[in-house]
Amino acid sequence: MKTKIAFVVIAALAVASAALFHFHSRSPQVAADLAQSDAIEPSQNTESAASATNGKVNAATQPQDSHISKPSTATTSLATNKLERLRQIETRFRSLAAGDPLIALRAAREMTNSPVERERALLTLAAEWTHGELRDPALRAHAIDGLGLEAGIGLEVAGNPELAVLWANELTEGEGRRILLQATANRLVASDPTAAFALVDQMAEPDRRKFYDSIFASWGSSDTDAALKWADQFPDPADRDAAVAAIRTQAPVGIGTALKVEDGYPVITQVLPGTAAEKSGQIRAGDRIVGLAQGDSRFVDAHSVPLEQIVAMIRGAPNTMLQLQVVSADAPQNTVPRTVTIFRDQIKFKTQTQ
Repeated sequence: MKTKIAFVVIAALAVASAALFHFHSRSPQVAADLAQSDAIEPSQNTESAASATNGKVNAATQPQDSHISKPSTATTSLATNKLERLRQIETRFRSLAAGDPLIALRAAREMTNSPVERERALLTLAAEWTHGELRDPALRAHAIDGLGLEAGIGLEVAGNPELAVLWANELTEGEGRRILLQATANRLVASDPTAAFALVDQMAEPDRRKFYDSIFASWGSSDTDAALKWADQFPDPADRDAAVAAIRTQAPVGIGTALKVEDGYPVITQVLPGTAAEKSGQIRAGDRIVGLAQGDSRFVDAHSVPLEQIVAMIRGAPNTMLQLQVVSADAPQNTVPRTVTIFRDQIKFKTQTQ
């Protein structure tokens, strides 16, 4: 009998020990689960939290500034991933820029998932190929807005004809492509007119006249004499006249003065060197024009006439006569105007290059 009682007591003690061991082994895991839940959801009902901790609220889990919201871990991670992705793209395309340009441009063309990433790739190529000599950001933004991302950034490399043509053919189309090739030809014409005009072969037939005119206008504003000599080589009189007309949109036939309006009268602000006005020796900066006459016709009162109209009256055909009535800037009031006769001539610009 005593042996049976001892066996029962020993069994009971074993069961109790096992239960006690099980309770202690679970307690840390329960605490860990509660702690994890607080970290993920700090806005849990505080009464429930107090109940779970015998009525004591854990100060570490209670919000101190409820009006301040912290970015979630997921949002921060996403932003970090985007930033890192852009850094990787920049590094990759810097490396590509040092190799075959065709491979680099085709790699950029394949980036179609994100306009932001494509912009970073293209701008990295442009910066590398121009050695950082990029245009004003406002000009670039305006070009992108009007022509699209590819052509707008492509204008950055217009000074390198081979790269620009490759960029135009690989990445652009339509008006954007035409403008990029046009800008390239306009910059190339001063150093290599033959290569510049050869780019017209890349234009559709309806765009070729506009392409030629733009080249001649640009060239005429930087080296008028060279542009006129080139135009004079055209065997077709219609082509020659069209080229000269384009040149004269930027380098007109006139007397060579800059004007502004003051008290309703056109006033000469500058006499351009080498022009008919300077050669005449009769006009100085500050002179006020009070009347104009074409040839031997009657004088027209210049007061209150729009400046654009005055300019149109001064311009004309080469070797035609213009008469001006002018009053010097330092002349007393009621001074009688003096009459100046000048023969118009082609104004010629020459940009100084270093």
